[in-house]
Amino acid sequence: MNGQLKENKCEKRNYYIDVLKGIAIISVIFIHTIFPFRGETEYVPSWFANFTLLFEVPMFFFLAGWTYSYTKSNKSYLKSLIVTQIKYMIFISLVFLAIVVTNHIKFRNGTNISFTYLIYNFFHQYTATNPFGGVSGALWFFKVYFLVSLLGATLIKLVKPNIRVYIIMICFVGIFLITFVKPIVGQINIGIELSQILFYLFFYMLGNYTKDIELSLGKMIGLFAITIIELLVIHNLMYTDVTLLQQHKFPPNFIFLLWSLFGVYIVLYLKKYFNYCKKNVLSLIGQYSIYVYFAQMIGDSVLSWIMEYINTEWYYKMLILFGINIIITAVVTVILKVILDPIGKLARKILDEKICA
Repeated sequence: MNGQLKENKCEKRNYYIDVLKGIAIISVIFIHTIFPFRGETEYVPSWFANFTLLFEVPMFFFLAGWTYSYTKSNKSYLKSLIVTQIKYMIFISLVFLAIVVTNHIKFRNGTNISFTYLIYNFFHQYTATNPFGGVSGALWFFKVYFLVSLLGATLIKLVKPNIRVYIIMICFVGIFLITFVKPIVGQINIGIELSQILFYLFFYMLGNYTKDIELSLGKMIGLFAITIIELLVIHNLMYTDVTLLQQHKFPPNFIFLLWSLFGVYIVLYLKKYFNYCKKNVLSLIGQYSIYVYFAQMIGDSVLSWIMEYINTEWYYKMLILFGINIIITAVVTVILKVILDPIGKLARKILDEKICA
């Protein structure tokens, strides 16, 4: 991988990153249509369900590391994370109120909650959120996101660029060893399992390290071939079915890491074609991906209520549910934007003027 990108004409925002975030969050909506929060087996063929996981959460961390390169200072970055945490807390409060209302009208089997429930979730000790089960099923992302973002930003600030590649290599080798040699080490829990920290820190640091790198078609094909060979070797020598991506995602292991790299290769190849600054629908979705992520939890929850009533071929059922999920997510996203945007701006203003000036 080499070659310098042309200077970005956009001084304030790289809309290619937003486009990628938009694609990734739509992918998450689709994945949660395939794997809605429920105890049943997925309704689509396993081969299809597994390969929907190729472009999702690891890409968000890759893009987060890339985005950090546009941050003016660590202080500014920390303010952004604090504002995101505040928005998260408001969202959890709204879910709390929704559960209270659904319990009052005796809608489904709601979680018995108290103020303690709210405090636990504020500080990322997640509890059940029935009948909005899709919320508790997706909240894990935020704890990992905040920790990995803080750790990654700190390492980037403290370590020289030519040393950062060694951190990426350490994470890569560490995930390999945790997967195939000492799995018990990956289960060490410091609030988050070590395997999750190493896995997502790898993509965060990789995103920052490759921010000025693009791939030629030949190099992308070569990396594809190497990664496919690695997967085949693991499949044959470790007697592991490498196609079961959902199984390898929780906890994330070396096999899921290799599959996730395909998306990274494509992103680095397409840079020279799409590294421009024009806004479009995808970039707008990506710009507000945090709201969309919140909203898709609600859409996921609703799907778990209605999917048993849709009886048709799996591909028709999938399209119907995806359409419903998109509509619910879009509506909730707009509502959240109206509520959270003013709160976020006020919080940022207070941080800028009175606390972290």
